Amino acid sequence: MSRKQKKNHTIPKESESHNGQWKTLLFFFLAAFLFLLWGSWLLPVTDPVESNYALTAKEMVQSGNWMSPQIYGTYWYDKPIMVYWLLSLSYSLLGFTDLASRLPAVVCGSLSVTLLIWYIQKIQRDSVIAIWSGAMMALSLEFWVISHAIITDSMLLLFTIPTMLSGYLGVMENNKKHLIIAYGAAGLACLTKGPVGLVLPGALLLLWCLSMKSGKMAARLFPWQGILVFFAVTLPWYLGMYMIHGSDFVNQFLGLHNIVRATSSEHPEDNHWYYYLLILPAALLPWTFASFYEMVKGWKEKTPFYRFLMVWCWGTVLFYTLMATKYVTYTYIAIVPAIIFSAFAAPGIRNGEKQPFLWSALGFVLFAAAALGGSFYIKEGSWWILYAVIAYAFWVLVIRYKKSSGKRLTTMAAVTASIFLCLIMEGLPHYLPRRSAVEAGQELKAAPGEHYFFRSYPAGYTFYTGEVAARIVPPPVGGDEEKERNPLWDEKYVMPSISDKDFMKDHRHSDTPVFLFVSKSDKKYFDQWGLKYHFRQVKQLLNGTIYVMTKEDDLPESFKEAREQMKEEYRESHPAEQTEND
Repeated sequence: MSRKQKKNHTIPKESESHNGQWKTLLFFFLAAFLFLLWGSWLLPVTDPVESNYALTAKEMVQSGNWMSPQIYGTYWYDKPIMVYWLLSLSYSLLGFTDLASRLPAVVCGSLSVTLLIWYIQKIQRDSVIAIWSGAMMALSLEFWVISHAIITDSMLLLFTIPTMLSGYLGVMENNKKHLIIAYGAAGLACLTKGPVGLVLPGALLLLWCLSMKSGKMAARLFPWQGILVFFAVTLPWYLGMYMIHGSDFVNQFLGLHNIVRATSSEHPEDNHWYYYLLILPAALLPWTFASFYEMVKGWKEKTPFYRFLMVWCWGTVLFYTLMATKYVTYTYIAIVPAIIFSAFAAPGIRNGEKQPFLWSALGFVLFAAAALGGSFYIKEGSWWILYAVIAYAFWVLVIRYKKSSGKRLTTMAAVTASIFLCLIMEGLPHYLPRRSAVEAGQELKAAPGEHYFFRSYPAGYTFYTGEVAARIVPPPVGGDEEKERNPLWDEKYVMPSISDKDFMKDHRHSDTPVFLFVSKSDKKYFDQWGLKYHFRQVKQLLNGTIYVMTKEDDLPESFKEAREQMKEEYRESHPAEQTEND
């Protein structure tokens, strides 16, 4: 064969290898997409978190204003624009449906799996570890949940993966291209979650460089080209919002939703130092103990990538532990390095090694037990498939332990996927309506008259019905945990509200029927409310009760006596208040 022939002969091989890689990535994207998409149309929008994003995006589509988020017709600066853009695009294509509400998270989750496989293949040069990194992340508990949720975290994870891993490659290889990608992705993260999209990854990458004791590596983190790209991505929206809304945007977005969130807990009852130390192990199920096993195993060598993953994982946990406000999803990006650690165990499990398998099996058993517990809690579902796949796992992993050496990891993954599919088809469609306003919206909308909510207001009601009701705000009662919270947090509530005094002034002699919805979580406050006996129960729903306001003449004698007693007790406990509400 001539030299020219040899040269021409090698080109197709390189091209085939490149094409094969993209075909593999396309396959895993489609597999992840179908896995995460399946059953999403069965999940209603829940309150109180998901419905805020859904309603804001709905109003964005209806108003045609894709620049300034608004809810109930009021500008709202709770989060940056990315989540609303993606939801609005989905609604524009599919209408205001439950599937359209969940589609952005499904797409972001699928892209995250694909990106992770690509990056780990490039860094580790090991297809087994790369593919299992993606598969294990797709089959981890918190990732599966958030990849169906109408919140910002699925998008933040998608942009954090290239921010961190391109940052790693850029520093290790002195590759400006990857550093520019990292800054661009950080800009998208800032359009998703705010300044933390740059601050936290930047701090983690700098801390990793310091752990390597290399000033040169740290200096590589600040290429002017990357910084320029970051501002090119973020400034159009942030500067535009400032030019439109001025100090209101700065004070609300940066002041309340970032500075106050970091320094004053929105939910004081959750502000514990061990909060995320409990969340992370649960988030990684069923791969929790495989991940921790590999963390301990790699401690002796402490390779640069090992140090990087440890700083990313535990630095994230430490960062959010120091923040005053704590949410289950805040440390979500820490599952990426933790899952990569668990994928390091994959080759050993596939080769029949005992220790990595036993640690993986421990997490799998806990996950299966949790799924079984869920089937007993949600009795409405048909769970025979769940029981069958768990029995199959027991048969393969225990009864046929010695003969299943090469199939153990695949079996755990397949059964985990089957459990998730059972949960989304038989569990969540029965459970989520308890946390959604979809039923209450239908019932209240059909009730002729005025509609109110007691104490809390589900944005899902407006999302599903198109009607803006109002919430009645009662005075605080003893033991009300909201009294412990910084009063600045009250500024985040922009739903129409009315005090119980003003409500009674407006409706004491009204002939229009007035219906009041009281959620299960607010029932204890309703029972202590001085105006409780002005209302009669109409209908019990999954997540609360509908009451109708009664006239004096319509009340039974027993109710009148009970109401007088209640009013007297209320006067004694609130001596400073006027008695207009009587």
